[in-house]
Amino acid sequence: MTEPDQRPLSNQQMEVLRRYALFEVGLDEMLRSLKGAFDIDFEETRQGSSGSTQRRSANNRFPIPEPGIVITREHISNALERKRFELISERDLVYWATVLLLNDAYVFDPGDEDLIADWLNDISFNLDAS
Repeated sequence: MTEPDQRPLSNQQMEVLRRYALFEVGLDEMLRSLKGAFDIDFEETRQGSSGSTQRRSANNRFPIPEPGIVITREHISNALERKRFELISERDLVYWATVLLLNDAYVFDPGDEDLIADWLNDISFNLDAS
């Protein structure tokens, strides 16, 4: 159910999200474009010799768009190639995967949904964002 104060994402905001999924815009630009509609918190707490605890949360203040932005294997391949060629940092990759998991505007390709979710979870939680 849609909250009364939630407005659908504009065409411009959807385009910024599409471009973010392709690494054509950065996290800061995407968040500025979605100010008031989406925010995310990447919190990591160090706990001595036991490592760190990661807590990531997001607020989606918009109705889920129909259709959503479909994330495919090609998005993951593109992201990993950018990392391989050092065009983006490991932190950029972790944040990207986390946003794709937590932003309700993104949907995973139905034919590869489990594979894409597994890859994004692995990237988000098993790589080093520091």
